[in-house]
Amino acid sequence: MVVSLTAQAAALVDTAPQNGIPTAAMQQVADVLTEVAQHLDHLQYTTLRYPDGGWLTVRVVEKPTEEGAEPMTHLWIPAFGHIEDAQTTLAELSSQAPDLEAAPFGVLELLFLGLGLSRADGIVFYDQAGDRQRGKTVASQPLTEQINQAIRGSAPPPPSVA
Repeated sequence: MVVSLTAQAAALVDTAPQNGIPTAAMQQVADVLTEVAQHLDHLQYTTLRYPDGGWLTVRVVEKPTEEGAEPMTHLWIPAFGHIEDAQTTLAELSSQAPDLEAAPFGVLELLFLGLGLSRADGIVFYDQAGDRQRGKTVASQPLTEQINQAIRGSAPPPPSVA
């Protein structure tokens, strides 16, 4: 069931004490995540995960801007706004990763979980049905910095969604 951003934020705040997070701090986190989520098109996204809880990541290699420089490599977690796109990707990867599974998440939970993934640079959200090439990225590091500033009480505008 897809629930509103307000309900998703309330769920994060309600479960914070069970996870050892002060309620007031989680409210600040939920506020920042809600601001970011408002720039995305869906309330729920589907990711691809392994049975052990690991996330499928895609490697993106950026061409160097300067001659002789090394290419930059980034790892992104793909999140699909349309289940059909997740299922198509799952089918394409079935021979290489037969144990991969589709896992739906509310957008705020997904953004929150994405903060803790140190090996991924962030999440790429594919909002348009059938388009698995162009997505909106939310980088983990700037989002984490934004949340830390919000918790300290000096929050500048939320990070942009590219």
